[in-house]
Amino acid sequence: MSQKTYGIDFGTSTIKVYKKGQGIILLERTVVSIVGSDKRPVAIGEKAYEMFEKEPPSMRVSFPLSHGVIANMQDMIALWNFMLSALSGHRKLKGGKFYLAVPADTTKVEKHAYSRIISEGECKPKNIFLIDKPIADAYGLGLDVQKSPGILIVNIGADTTEISIISLGGIVVTKLLPYGGNYFDSQIINYMRKKYNFVIGKRTAEMVKKTLVSTQPSEEQVRIAGRDIVKGLPSEMLMSSSEIYPLIADMFQTISMAIQSVIERMPPEISQEIIHNGIYLTGASSWIKGLDALIADKTNIKTNTTQDAQISVAKGLGFLAERPKLAAAYASQLK
Repeated sequence: MSQKTYGIDFGTSTIKVYKKGQGIILLERTVVSIVGSDKRPVAIGEKAYEMFEKEPPSMRVSFPLSHGVIANMQDMIALWNFMLSALSGHRKLKGGKFYLAVPADTTKVEKHAYSRIISEGECKPKNIFLIDKPIADAYGLGLDVQKSPGILIVNIGADTTEISIISLGGIVVTKLLPYGGNYFDSQIINYMRKKYNFVIGKRTAEMVKKTLVSTQPSEEQVRIAGRDIVKGLPSEMLMSSSEIYPLIADMFQTISMAIQSVIERMPPEISQEIIHNGIYLTGASSWIKGLDALIADKTNIKTNTTQDAQISVAKGLGFLAERPKLAAAYASQLK
């Protein structure tokens, strides 16, 4: 049987899996629904997310990754085991090679925890390789990582923002912020409760975020459903972009200042290259309206976006998985 090779970006909100020779074969939310004392998963991904805030007491919907680290290892392993049938066609997956993307600005213990998802799961891996996420991100963007003297990538995910400078194949500076798209959701939920005594769920807040969040307030509106705390009854109300903007403006400022801080720490020789090539904006939350223009304005450096922002890391892992000799220059190996 031919060797199976996979690249896996566990992300925070979405798992992306690349299979050698086939491309990205799986893109699912990092959510698992569990029932019973044996913690048996009954659904993962979008199906599990649809159950969130609707589940009966006998069921638990878990988000096992949080802020770039594994918050619940057993739930994460259960989620991975449930995914294996999609990867192996309902056969036992044995002897595979796995390339895992890990945040660069975390401890070795936190990085190696990702390998436990694979090694303690039901598959029997032959090799597990850890690749720093900024490196995979750069390759996924099609950049010449080994020869370029200056690459600045800002990956804005669900729970984290990772800002990294790469030069001649190595990471020069990296900074991980505990902010991402989920921050907007929590701000919207808290605001509605405090201002209007109106309770909405995470799924509704996510819809509001995707519709209204922008770096500039507008008069765009959306109607939302929730529960009036005072009356105890279901109700509806309108929300506008201009009302949402003050809740999330501080995050835009925080990210911009962090990028400026990283730029200030890089050598002058790298600065010239980055000014020429610009900043590369990736990650599932990089879609925010006007974010590229805001960062460009704050840094005086052009900001590049991509339609593949959510899957650029997985694409980079796939690029390296197809070229094991090149991958060996970046990978730390676990057996």
